[in-house]
Amino acid sequence: MKISFRTCNASDFDVIADLIINLYEEDPGLIQMTKEKAFNTLDLLSKKSDLGAVLVIENKAEIIGYCILINYWSNEYGGNILHIDELYLKPDYRSKGIGSQLIYQLAKSKFANAVELQLEVTPGNSRAKKLYEKLGFTVRKNTAYEMGLD
Repeated sequence: MKISFRTCNASDFDVIADLIINLYEEDPGLIQMTKEKAFNTLDLLSKKSDLGAVLVIENKAEIIGYCILINYWSNEYGGNILHIDELYLKPDYRSKGIGSQLIYQLAKSKFANAVELQLEVTPGNSRAKKLYEKLGFTVRKNTAYEMGLD
């Protein structure tokens, strides 16, 4: 395998939007994902890199996954937080070290001048929890709350 990571461009949007839908079918969130929302995210982050980025994960020329990264400043941490909003690999490419490779690269490069990497995992996704703990992530002390505004 020849794995590479690159920034998503408009010609990737259709394939990445399909992968986003696959993620939400495999690991549903509280809110339904639509292709329209996926395209809005891809379009916004392609135009406003200060908010984040979408990385394409490739094996040779085949797109095998994606990662959505969101940047934000944290007073508490005194710097930019890089939130791994979504990380998805096609099933045939899982458990091959690709996700680990991506996270190591983000950490080593301090992508977006980050001082901290953060992510969330759905409670039932024990496979992802095990991976992230192996990579050095720890469970946060604080509980996250949310309030929808629609």
